[in-house]
Amino acid sequence: MNTQRITFLVVVVGGILLFAIFSMWFIFLRAPAPAPTSTNGPVFGTGSNVSTVGTGADTDNINNVQPITGQVSTQRIFLVATGPVAGATLVQTLHPTTTIVRYALANNGHIFDLPLDSPGSVPRAVSNTTIPGVVHTLWTEAGRGVVFQYLDGDVFKSVHVALPAASATSSTPAPIRIQFLPDNIASIAASPDGTQVAYLLVTAAGADGYTAKADGTGSKKLFSLPLIELVLSWPSPNTLLVQTKSAAGVPGMLFSIGVKSGAVVPLLYAAGLTAVADTAFSNVVYQKTSESGDAHTTYVHNVGSGTDIALSFDPFPEKCIWSVANANMLYCAAPLQFTAWNYLDLWHQGLGNVAESILSFNVSTGASNIAALPGSKDGGVGGAIENFALSIDDRYLLFVAQGNQTLWGVRLMQ
Repeated sequence: MNTQRITFLVVVVGGILLFAIFSMWFIFLRAPAPAPTSTNGPVFGTGSNVSTVGTGADTDNINNVQPITGQVSTQRIFLVATGPVAGATLVQTLHPTTTIVRYALANNGHIFDLPLDSPGSVPRAVSNTTIPGVVHTLWTEAGRGVVFQYLDGDVFKSVHVALPAASATSSTPAPIRIQFLPDNIASIAASPDGTQVAYLLVTAAGADGYTAKADGTGSKKLFSLPLIELVLSWPSPNTLLVQTKSAAGVPGMLFSIGVKSGAVVPLLYAAGLTAVADTAFSNVVYQKTSESGDAHTTYVHNVGSGTDIALSFDPFPEKCIWSVANANMLYCAAPLQFTAWNYLDLWHQGLGNVAESILSFNVSTGASNIAALPGSKDGGVGGAIENFALSIDDRYLLFVAQGNQTLWGVRLMQ
């Protein structure tokens, strides 16, 4: 065999061996490639058009935008998110059967899901659409939609964000659909089933009330009132409530509005009036102050008979939520100590921060109980409570703490 042929064979065999070694290194020994870094979603400013943006989730970047609380505590009161949280709702899924907290951050509007019945669960990003400085959230469509309200310069904006259904497991990211509502909405409320909204727009003559689909489309004017500084709620399918903003010692009014007819019916007139109605619109819990404003008392008003019964304690109705599972049950945040006659006014200004307990009250029996006591052996931290959310089975309750806006959960059935 000549020298050239031997040299050729050596080169070929050597090449084959080198290729085999490289292939084994590539498959078995090479370090994994770095995971792609997801960027934040679009940032909202002005705008009025419908659009579909980004994806529904940003799971690769979750640790960079929201501290993970880790496994949910087994205490009666447990931390859900460190915040600042703008608002939250509770969603129940059937496959698997579990309760999920869906919450939005105040600083950027990012939305997360956290299953409560799954040990070791961590928050999962649902939407990374950025809306800076969220002031108020209104959840619609059983948690599949939310209306964010925020300031854009001197304009108070409202935008509806359509979300994917809550899931205890990861799902394929879906596009997020947004729809702007009219500017400078003074007050907004969702229907009990979450498919519609009602809102108030201030006019030169007072305020006009509108109803629309959850995303603000298909709006129609329903009523007008010669008043401003109003608060709107939608307690029962066929009835809206409109009340003047409460102020100690200042006369206030409460009206019911027929959802179909737009008929305005005066219900109550009292100083410092604040009220909340049940889902059947059969009972209204309201509080009033004396004309001098130095005392406040709370009553249950029977809409059918017109009778009033004083409560055994004095919660602030706007810090209460009615049960869906039990039409007679009401959960309220109530101060643990004596408060000044104008405490509610101070609380609205962010100046009142008295430790509160969570009480349950049955309007049919008159029985009241302490459901949870933040800062006690129940868990949590004592302080004032901003807002509530309640699961449809009365198993869980959520509240946002005033000040740092941390989100806490309460196991009502434990």
